[in-house]
Amino acid sequence: MDQDRGQVMIRKAVEEDARQIAEILVEDWKTAYRGIIDSAYLDSMSVEQRYQREAQRYRQYMVASDENEVLGFIWNEMTGGEAADCEIVALYVRYTKRRSGIGRALFRYSADTFRASGKKRMIVWCLKKNDEARKFYEKMGGKAYKTGTHSWGDRDYDMISYIYEL
Repeated sequence: MDQDRGQVMIRKAVEEDARQIAEILVEDWKTAYRGIIDSAYLDSMSVEQRYQREAQRYRQYMVASDENEVLGFIWNEMTGGEAADCEIVALYVRYTKRRSGIGRALFRYSADTFRASGKKRMIVWCLKKNDEARKFYEKMGGKAYKTGTHSWGDRDYDMISYIYEL
């Protein structure tokens, strides 16, 4: 996959990526989830606060990057629940880089990694009202599976899962 500034590669995140991961996450939440997640919660998010969290868990991520910039990241878990034996926990692409193939590349990388590890069924959860994410996961072959809720701040939000046969 080529970007304007060069070749994009997927690699294990390193400590120096933590700030850019935090920037991507906060920017994406404040942009994509506006009107879905409570505005007060979104407005309270800060890159510095998120950086403190990501500096502790960056080792769990794979990032898509060019020479200078993290363009997106993905968090995979090899263990699953009753429905699946692996999960994409989070997939984020820098908002200005959406629809450039980065999300597809990260998703396929994860599916290929799971498949190579002998996994058979993958699950992904997203906000039920996040139409953009839902369309993406459906386009990637996911079948709507079941719903649930997740809490952010003092509110519960409806979630939907997608199942993939690997």
